Amino acid sequence: MLKRVMILWAVGLMAGAPGWSWGPDGHRLIAEIAWKHATEAVRAEVVKLLPEGETLISVAPWADEVRPQRRETAPWHYINIPVEAPRGDWRPYCPNDECIITAVQRFAARLADRQLSAAEREEALRFLVHFVGDLHQPLHCGDRRDRGGNDVPVVFRGRPTNLHSIWDTPLLAETLQREGVRDRLLREAGPDEFGLATAGDPGQWVWDSHRASGEAAYAALPPERPALLDGEYAERAYPVIEQQIRLAGLRLAAMLNRALDPAARKSGR
Repeated sequence: MLKRVMILWAVGLMAGAPGWSWGPDGHRLIAEIAWKHATEAVRAEVVKLLPEGETLISVAPWADEVRPQRRETAPWHYINIPVEAPRGDWRPYCPNDECIITAVQRFAARLADRQLSAAEREEALRFLVHFVGDLHQPLHCGDRRDRGGNDVPVVFRGRPTNLHSIWDTPLLAETLQREGVRDRLLREAGPDEFGLATAGDPGQWVWDSHRASGEAAYAALPPERPALLDGEYAERAYPVIEQQIRLAGLRLAAMLNRALDPAARKSGR
């Protein structure tokens, strides 16, 4: 049996693509949450920046689509903080200041900079909407020296793949199919929820994802390789994924509001 599983896993790896981020549906959902919580001034600015027919939601997966041609962008999608690292300074894990946290900070600043060209600010918007999403995928921020789970072979629902990939897509898809999840994710946030969720900055938010990587993604892994993951593992993941998607959407809204709406910047929203 184990030999057969190993063969299936090897075949699956040869056939499959590497896991990079929340799947396109996850990124679009995060953008939809953000759009609902963006101010009218922000919405108007986004419409002006994007080409006709494009929306914040439609461009959310763009950074993954251009990654093969824009190889310099690869380190901007993640930061490999060891799961055993204590909460604190993330900079030792961001070589040459090239990681997801510095990317989010950089593109938020570029989006807000009205001295830049419209094309430069549009690109900043496309990167920002994607990278805020990636910042909330636990395996983009936590790691056991296995490239955020990319080097951990697993079999999930009978399909051979790797740990990172199941958090990108199948677990996300199952979470979104659960009763009431989409409604909860897309509900209007009250001032208290919005304020609590968006307090801090990307350098602090990363630790939410880091904690989730250790407590949910890695902690329940069985010792064998490939790891055979069952419904119990998925049940543990669902609420974490829902929480992280919700936080990503609200925090993206806050970053857009601060970058594009001077009134929101002054009010702290």
